[in-house]
Amino acid sequence: MERTSLCGGCAGRFPDIDGVVHDTLTVSAGCWARFGQSLALHYSDHRYWPAHQLLTDAYVLQHSRGDDRHSIRSAHVHLAALYAQLCLGQTEARVIALRRALAEFDFNPLGKPWPSPGQCILDVDLSAPDQHLATVKDYAGHVLDDWRAFHDLAERLCKV
Repeated sequence: MERTSLCGGCAGRFPDIDGVVHDTLTVSAGCWARFGQSLALHYSDHRYWPAHQLLTDAYVLQHSRGDDRHSIRSAHVHLAALYAQLCLGQTEARVIALRRALAEFDFNPLGKPWPSPGQCILDVDLSAPDQHLATVKDYAGHVLDDWRAFHDLAERLCKV
């Protein structure tokens, strides 16, 4: 039976592997490897690229769970970017500009507990571009819904 480990960011169960993890995100090695598989598809096959911004913002938001300055900034930036895409329908260029603008700010801690995750990246299909995009949209929507207590903050951040 394969050993699994729990990811501290998304609460998903992943193969318990020895591997690298991100320096500042709260991730297990198995979860980080799965995200890496998605990124490899995005960069190697242009048909997967339309999912890139959504997946990156959802994943990083879900896994930015530290109390350090970097994690707090990351949560703010990716929350705003995800909200801008899903709720405001902003273009990729606008979302990139928003992320850049927000990256210059120092943010206070969120003031509310980090939300409990309702879905993890294991729910993202890697088999074909159309299925991938559909499941990324679903995953991103669930992540943003998990953060609904922060939607007022996201809306304010999007006005930068």
